[in-house]
Amino acid sequence: MNTGKGSDEKNRSKPGPESSAKEVSRASLPDWNSIYREMNIEDMPWYLPELDPDLKTALEEYQINSGSFLDLGTGPGTQAIELSKRGFEVTGVDISVDAIRKAQKLTQQVTFIQDDILNPRINRQFDFIFDRGCFHIIDRDKRTVYLSEVLKLLNEDGMFFLKCFSDKNPDTGYGPYHISREMIDSLFNKHFNILKIEDSIYQSISSQQNKTLFVVMKKKNI
Repeated sequence: MNTGKGSDEKNRSKPGPESSAKEVSRASLPDWNSIYREMNIEDMPWYLPELDPDLKTALEEYQINSGSFLDLGTGPGTQAIELSKRGFEVTGVDISVDAIRKAQKLTQQVTFIQDDILNPRINRQFDFIFDRGCFHIIDRDKRTVYLSEVLKLLNEDGMFFLKCFSDKNPDTGYGPYHISREMIDSLFNKHFNILKIEDSIYQSISSQQNKTLFVVMKKKNI
């Protein structure tokens, strides 16, 4: 799961028209391959061995127990693996080839593919997509590209589960973008029925407990 830190305050860019005034920008990203090549996945601050509690609750609430899942920005693959254990047919994608290599060693029940959501090679559709830490590192001017590709990857009436850093986090001037409810609504509302937006935290081994938004959306038939 990509939740990289950027550079200092002076390198921050100004919010675009769809952005909250509080939104924190991230000027540069880590070298994800180096991180996944050099670190144990258990030491990564976004590592969570069990299924994300917010996704778990949503699956139970909407009585979802079968179908195909895309884990977007799969990182160490733990969420994809836990979804597979629940009976879903799961594909995990990540921009880091080293992340994918490590994830492939953990299970044969998940299809792991190195790919870039902004220029994907994968050309199939899924019933569900889960993004836990990818969207909030996408540059503002690339968000419409991200949205377009997610729509292509999602089946008719498919559901999209999104977890991203919230603008309720302190403005530090670095790290992932901090996303507001207004920004979620302005970007996604045309193409999705937004079923819920909840305040939560980024559950992980990290003690930071970053505040997040957990969003459940259903694709509109337009």
